[in-house]
Amino acid sequence: MLSFVEYEVVHSEQIEPVTFYVKDTITNDLIDPISGSWSLIRIDTDAAVDTGTFGPSGGTGITRIEEGIYNFSFDAATYPYEYDLSLKYILQNETVAQDIFIKPISSKYYAYAARLSNQVDKARKSIKDEIENMDRSSANYNPSIQFFYGYSMKHYAFYLERGCQYLNAIPPYTSLTVDSFPFTHHGAILIDAATIAALESQGVFAIDTDYSYSLGGNSLVIDHYTKLSGFTQQILNRFQTIVLSWKQQFRATGNIIWQFTPGGMRTARLYGVLPSGYWSRVLSAFTQ
Repeated sequence: MLSFVEYEVVHSEQIEPVTFYVKDTITNDLIDPISGSWSLIRIDTDAAVDTGTFGPSGGTGITRIEEGIYNFSFDAATYPYEYDLSLKYILQNETVAQDIFIKPISSKYYAYAARLSNQVDKARKSIKDEIENMDRSSANYNPSIQFFYGYSMKHYAFYLERGCQYLNAIPPYTSLTVDSFPFTHHGAILIDAATIAALESQGVFAIDTDYSYSLGGNSLVIDHYTKLSGFTQQILNRFQTIVLSWKQQFRATGNIIWQFTPGGMRTARLYGVLPSGYWSRVLSAFTQ
């Protein structure tokens, strides 16, 4: 059985289609399955909350768009958590198991993704390529064709979440999420963290696709990885300096419970474990 996984995001509280493609495992051509079934499994409980079947023309909750292309109708208002859409379908020469991780996300993701797009997506800065048909007398003449080779929303969502996880892993430890992040005043830090995650992903892709060839004194070198590595290191150097200072504000929050007991912590030891400037911040908070 052939098995693979995918990732998709949908807007919370909305009904959105989740598209999946059925392809011949030998030719990679789009084809319709003979028959299939699906289960929607809630991630945190590992329990199926809905099931159905489908065939070449679609089925319960699934609409056929054209040959080999189907939409699953996902209602994020009814299903507000994270889910695994587990698809199993039969082809003429193979049985395929396809799992799509579906994550409903808030409007904040989309708002922050727009900023991240301006930072990491070259196609967003220059979205139109003027490709002119040389035969202007042709009925098929098209003066310009618009292209977009950028990231999709699922990529931005993943990079933003990974950026938050980077920030949470730096002491003092926090539990920031994309929804709870103080973006109004500190959004640049999250965008930098998400950019690092995006460049890391690009680096993995570059390792696999960079190419070097030479023959008879002629050479062709495609080297993205070296340039990506240098640029990523520049951002990392700035990021580390800024974030280490930024995270110190979280040391001034919380409570200390101090109980005198025989054999308990000595006063000197207690003062020793308190972070620098703790008492001045506490007194400042009370006097404001």
